[in-house]
Order: sequence, then C-alpha cells, then structure tokens
Amino acid sequence: MAEPIWKDHYSNLGAYASRYFRIRVNSTTIYQGRAFRAASSGNLNIRINDICADYMAKKPGDGTMAFPVSFTVQQSSNGSSWTNVETVSFNDDWSYVSGFDPSSSGMAFPITGRVALNQPIYVTRYASGSVTATARYGSTTRSITLTLNTTGGNQDILKSLAHAGAGYLVFDCGANATYSGKTLTSVTIGGVTYEVTKFCPQYALFYKNPFGGYDHLLLEGNCKRNRAGSRDTFIADYNNNYDQREEWTFQNEIGESYTMNTGLLTDDESSRMPYLLDSPDVYLLDLTTTRKFVPVTIATDSYTIQDFKSNGCTMVNYTFEVRVSQNQYRR
Repeated sequence: MAEPIWKDHYSNLGAYASRYFRIRVNSTTIYQGRAFRAASSGNLNIRINDICADYMAKKPGDGTMAFPVSFTVQQSSNGSSWTNVETVSFNDDWSYVSGFDPSSSGMAFPITGRVALNQPIYVTRYASGSVTATARYGSTTRSITLTLNTTGGNQDILKSLAHAGAGYLVFDCGANATYSGKTLTSVTIGGVTYEVTKFCPQYALFYKNPFGGYDHLLLEGNCKRNRAGSRDTFIADYNNNYDQREEWTFQNEIGESYTMNTGLLTDDESSRMPYLLDSPDVYLLDLTTTRKFVPVTIATDSYTIQDFKSNGCTMVNYTFEVRVSQNQYRR
C-alpha cells in the first residue's frame, strides 16, 4: 500500500558518517545531495517525503504522472557508483488521516453534493478505465458511460484534473438535463450521488480536497463581486490659464475578489468545509455569464468550524473571501 505524502518517511542509508544519495523516478534523478549523520544517531537516516512532495506538486496535466508515484532511493560512497536503498510509493494525500487508502475509498468527498442543472461534474479517480454513471429523471433511470480523461488543456483546471490520480471523469448536467421528457434530478458516479437543485445559483467553486481529488461546492447563499484598485500617478507641468491636467495616471492596478456565502449547511456538510477553505488549488465558475473557470485564492485565513449546537441551535453557513489570482491593469 502506498504511503500518504503528509507522513514522514525516513530512508536508512546505513551506519555511515556521511553518504551521497539521490532519489529517482523511473530513470530520472529528481534530487541528489549528500547527507551527514547526526551525532546521536547510529544510522544515517534521511527524510524524503518533503523532497518527493515537491516533485508531486508539479502539474504537467499531460498524463505523464500517475498516482501513486514510486520513488527509488539510492546511496553512494563517491557520488558515481550507486546502490539501491529502497523504493517507496506515495499518494497525493494531505488528509492527515492514518490508514486512508484513496484507491479503495475514492477521491470524491463533496461538501454538499448539490449541483446546478447547467454545470459540469468532475470526478477524479485513482482507478483507470471508464465508469457507468446512473442518471435519475424522477422515477426513470439512465446509464451513461463516462470515459477517463488523462490529458489536460490550456486551462489550469484541466491540467490540475489530469494530474489528480489516474485522471478525471466529466458528467455534463446541461447536456443530460432531460430524458424521455423528464428533468434530471440526480446522478450517481463512483458511489457518490449528486442532487440537482431546483434553482440556479450564480457561482460554484471547484477545489482540490485533502485526499488528492477535486470536488465542487455550489454557493447557495448571497455572493458579492468586489473590485479594489491602486493608481500610479505623476505630476506634470501645466498652464493654469487653460484647463490642463496636472496629475496624470500612469497605470491602474485592479484586483477582483468575491464574498462567498455557502447557504445553510448541516453539521455533516459543515465538517467538510476545511476541505475547501484550506485548499491550495481553487477555481471559480460563473454559471450565469462567462461560464469560465477562473483561478482564485482563498483569502480568508482563519475561520470557526461551526455546528448546529455551537451556532445557537440553528443551521450554519459560512461567509468567506476568494481573490482572483490575476490582477488587471489599465493605462
């Protein structure tokens, strides 16, 4: 079983005072260095999971990296003749949950599991091959085969999805909105059921969860779009006999952010909010206008995990900020 990348792994290079070592993936060396034994230690041990995490964090999005990733540790006395120490496999798992196995438990852990009728559902998997989705239209069911995608595109989100696990599945709710005169009410993919809402929120956030997969959250509360800018100006000579400008603007830098509100959540749904709020990779989808995936950063650094009891025996909701990753400039 592959190890989670969050858990420290030490490779024992032997009872040496110092040793050259390198870490390889297939035939490619990703790191090489020299280690020195601590005075209190009998053997020379090196911690490799941080080194491997840097390599795994790359997002080629071209299907060249499949999880789990196997790393071979080698050691040498002179830096030219190498012997194998061990081979270790890591999953892209930052959950800090001991014993979790994404290959059997899956990678999809949505906060609410609700979807809009005009949005895509992306499901990342460690298992390869196609998957049969069960779409429900009231009492009518329909089986739809979803093919695993292993390559990305120009969009960052597709690169990220292709980089997760073995690849990703796509179910387009809009393309499958009706069947036999009935409207889509839910769809089950890989054991996870997504319920279609009866209204159309404007925004959804797609994010990397701590288990290495990608989920989404439909924002069902009131959300606001904010803009803040800064101006670079300079003072020029002018003639006050005329209506001439003294202060000129060289450049405006404009940053855009959103105030997001989740809408009401159950305690179970609330317990999964850290999956989004702590995520390093988040995308905003506007379901009503641009319909483009915009890379954003969670700008709320601290929050309280709420539940029904601590919230005064009322259902909870979260308000937080996301910041668009690219600023705009005007001259």
